[in-house]
Amino acid sequence: MKNNIYNIERMNFTKKIVSGLALLLTIFSAQAQTRTISLEEAISLGVQNSKQLKLDQNKIEQANSQLEQAKDETMPTVKVSAAYNHALMLQRSFAIPSDGGGDPKAMKFPFDNTLYQGTLSINEPIFAQGRFRYAKESANILIQSSKLDSEKDKDEIVYNIIGAYINFYKVQQNLKIVAQNMEDVDQKLTEIKKFENQGLATKNDVLRFQLEKSNIQIQQVELEHTLKVVNYNLDILLGLPENTMVQVQDVVYKLDITEGADVYMKQALQDRKEFGSLSYQDKLADINIKKIRDEKLPTLGVGGSLYYINPTKALIPKGATYLAPFVVGINASWDITGFFKNKNKATEASIQKQEVTATRDVLTDQVKMDVNKSYTQYHQTLEKIKLLNDAVVQATENERITESKFKNNLVTTTDRIEAQTLLYQTRLNLELAKADATAAYYTLLKTTGHIQP
Repeated sequence: MKNNIYNIERMNFTKKIVSGLALLLTIFSAQAQTRTISLEEAISLGVQNSKQLKLDQNKIEQANSQLEQAKDETMPTVKVSAAYNHALMLQRSFAIPSDGGGDPKAMKFPFDNTLYQGTLSINEPIFAQGRFRYAKESANILIQSSKLDSEKDKDEIVYNIIGAYINFYKVQQNLKIVAQNMEDVDQKLTEIKKFENQGLATKNDVLRFQLEKSNIQIQQVELEHTLKVVNYNLDILLGLPENTMVQVQDVVYKLDITEGADVYMKQALQDRKEFGSLSYQDKLADINIKKIRDEKLPTLGVGGSLYYINPTKALIPKGATYLAPFVVGINASWDITGFFKNKNKATEASIQKQEVTATRDVLTDQVKMDVNKSYTQYHQTLEKIKLLNDAVVQATENERITESKFKNNLVTTTDRIEAQTLLYQTRLNLELAKADATAAYYTLLKTTGHIQP
């Protein structure tokens, strides 16, 4: 019996040790999965782990490969060919008629005949309508365009990271303000219960504060679920493990504006990468027009060929029983129908160039509207912050006065809760407005083509 009790106690002690170790591992694991990240570090991680930028790098490498292929096309072509033929003469005699009408001359052929042939040819274009030059120019432009597209994608990624980071920070600040409000309500709930025991407050007053506490708890739960969703999205965006618990640092608010809208407008019209893309399209259109024009010209090349003809059975014959002529020549060709066929191509190329010009005009108007809108929104958020700062001061004073009146039975519990809720809401609105102003500032930077913080 004693042994059984001893074994049971030993098992319980072992379970406690195992449970304690498991708890420690859980704590250490949770600590290992929590990471505090600054905005700058978040941008660096997002750019470093971006799958889109890796895809863009592949496109740049493809463009480089096309340039090297265009260079390879300018090299002379060298071709080698060899053939072996074996013929059996079923009719071994052959008669050639004589010129004077006499008896034909008979010829005898061996039954077994072998022929070795080999050819080595080298050709170099001298003038090929600029085809190779245009190919290299187009490939170079494609490389620059691919790099510019990658920079545009990088700006978009940085902008999305900043937006996600600020959104996370907003939810985090909301939770802090909710926790502060919960602490205030708990204190007041404790006070109102004391007043109830002293006969200075009613049960209904206590219930009103308890209801207010329940509403705050509901809001807290909703914010915590929102934080989990935002946290997961930020993990994906930064390339972190999906179970990483992110802790963001305080955002440095951008709450001032030192330049006028015209400064941002000028910068956008100069530096927006969309204008760079149009410039590359314009250059490609020019190259296409020149290419179509030059297709009307003839082509000229030089080349040489070495032939080896061996009708003997031996691969390497003895004596002068084989032929090895070397032929050098110049070849020229001219597709005269190009004067007629390229007319519509030239028209299409001109229309494409005109389309680039029209697109630039449309883009200019759109950029102006984007800059004006983002500048106005940023200026509006700054004005809103000034008003909310005054509102917080007013709500704080109102809450102080209402609490004093409540203690002197001059206002109801409802009035006191409303004053506290108003103070809480104005504080929350101020923090959200600051975060919104910072987001609006980065949006303004993005419209100018300079999103990097």
